[in-house]
Amino acid sequence: MNTKDLLLSLVRSAVMKEAVSDEAKESLKSGSVATLFKVAKAHDMAHLVAHMLSEGDVPSDLWLSFQKEKEKAIARYEMMKADMEGIFSCFEEERIDYIPLKGAVVRQLYIEPWMRTSCDIDILVCEQDLERAVSALVNSCSYKTDGKKAFHDISLFSPFGMHLELHHNIKEDNDRYDKLLTRVWEFSKKESENGHKYLQSNEFLMFHLIAHAAYHFVGGGCGLRTVLDVWLLHKKLEIDEEKLNELLEETGLTKFYSAMVRLGEHWFGHETSKDKDILEMEMYILLGGVYGTKKQGAGAKQVKKGGKFKYFWSRIFMPYKNLVILYPIIKKHRILTPFCQIARWFSVIFKGKRIAREIKTVASTGTEETNQIRELLESLNL
Repeated sequence: MNTKDLLLSLVRSAVMKEAVSDEAKESLKSGSVATLFKVAKAHDMAHLVAHMLSEGDVPSDLWLSFQKEKEKAIARYEMMKADMEGIFSCFEEERIDYIPLKGAVVRQLYIEPWMRTSCDIDILVCEQDLERAVSALVNSCSYKTDGKKAFHDISLFSPFGMHLELHHNIKEDNDRYDKLLTRVWEFSKKESENGHKYLQSNEFLMFHLIAHAAYHFVGGGCGLRTVLDVWLLHKKLEIDEEKLNELLEETGLTKFYSAMVRLGEHWFGHETSKDKDILEMEMYILLGGVYGTKKQGAGAKQVKKGGKFKYFWSRIFMPYKNLVILYPIIKKHRILTPFCQIARWFSVIFKGKRIAREIKTVASTGTEETNQIRELLESLNL
């Protein structure tokens, strides 16, 4: 087995509670375990590999490295679980309706919830409840925040340092997806009659995961973990395929969803044949790591904007829907928009190192790389 196949085999064994295959055992003895650790960690999967290793399977130093990743994953989950319970209790007491998102929901489909790692907690509240929710968490649970309202959330930090993204919407800054994502409350129901916790329907949960994956995919990659999430949801959730297809067709995500499920079957199921699209998608995701590479992201941004010039123009003049998040005053006084654009330019000049690096990466991205990404995105209708 090569490193990729060995990693995928061990991950499948972990999430499906299966014994490690003889072929994988042989590969551990003869292969480069250091490379396996590096690739597994790049995709935030080292803790799952560690779960399937017995002492003696790999050199002692790498055994310890793998086990540390598992211990960190378990400890982080326990802290996250405690924080989520505190947040839920706070919102129940304050009568604030809320919806757990992403990892908080998906991890329940894993054999053990700690197996599905995440870097933060994502929870949605109604926009009109946002200030009250932030105030409750700060005053009752000792959360810290700078109060800055981003495109779809406000960041808060628990006393233990856990990051909470408190969403006021789940939009992805994509008109095709956002017209449906803004209706999330319509597709969610209360978990209990007297409570304030809502859960998305299985179909909308899958759609939201796919829309979020598509957003990251176009940004440079969505990671092996996302493919695993989609595969597990497809395998374990009771989904009305007709209802799901309606959501996907409305937002143009049918091809991408189909490709993600097929790739999941290739990686974690029993499918063996791969066509050109799946092979290219596989390479794009594996090279991208958890959040995608800057190079792939730069190429994809050019494709989405229609070339380097249009990309640079979009970075100079931020769209109104994004600018209004940074400068809420233009919501009531739109005449101030040009002045806010200028204020943003000064902010970028003095503080915009990330944007400067991004522009430099875009400028260095070659035509051949961009064309390859364009072909892949077009084949997936992205």
